[in-house]
Amino acid sequence: LILGVQRVTRAVRSALNPDGIVVTQFNGAASGQTIYHLHFHIIPRWEGVAMGRHASGGMADPAELKVLADQIAAKIA
Repeated sequence: LILGVQRVTRAVRSALNPDGIVVTQFNGAASGQTIYHLHFHIIPRWEGVAMGRHASGGMADPAELKVLADQIAAKIA
């Protein structure tokens, strides 16, 4: 599974050119887990842009997410 996470992380780096990337996985409610199955968060980060709190606020615009997803998918090797 972690090989797949690494593959997607490389694609995110290539597609979005972030300053850094956070890869995380939450276990249990006390850690902030809200969806109770194994999954990883691959979060691109840019200097000076604060990271929002997990599971707070509304969902992102699906059309904007589709553009990002297409850019990342194009870089998966």
